[in-house]
Amino acid sequence: MKSLFFIIALFFVSIEVTSQSSWLDFKSVEFAFRAEFPKEPTKSVQNVPTAVGDIDMHMFMLQSTSNDDNNVIYSVIRSDYPEEQFEDADDEYNNTVLDGAVNGAVTNVKGELVFDNKITFNGYPGRSIKINIDQAYIYMNAYLIENTIYITQVICMKQKDKNEDINRFLDSFDIIKVKGD
Repeated sequence: MKSLFFIIALFFVSIEVTSQSSWLDFKSVEFAFRAEFPKEPTKSVQNVPTAVGDIDMHMFMLQSTSNDDNNVIYSVIRSDYPEEQFEDADDEYNNTVLDGAVNGAVTNVKGELVFDNKITFNGYPGRSIKINIDQAYIYMNAYLIENTIYITQVICMKQKDKNEDINRFLDSFDIIKVKGD
């Protein structure tokens, strides 16, 4: 009986290990970040008008292909602002930039802000937010690293709120050091 229990326990442990390891450790040297995605994301770029001029928004996104998936979208977005915009930046200025990112995200999806927490990432300021939209939630972390903003986000249907893959993705994000030429 003990051996049967051991075999069943081993089976469930192996399923758990297999499902955890099936995610892809995605790394972009060009955009200096890494994150775990369930599968390979697609890259796109969109030119966005801002108060400081047009900037390129580089997006790495994975959209769900199955109703069985925990989340609908996983994405990492990187935008570089002009360096001179941040030459004399202080905490107040950085918070204003992050406020703009949060307000823009909520306004763009016509959502309702559920929470907005100030966070720190490797000594840099950031925000962790949750937005309520119709039948879904958007979880988003925004990090301001010098003149670059990184945004990680997960969109889930309301019935799958607080699933473990949300934090798995958001917590997997990291900046990688890239050697110059």
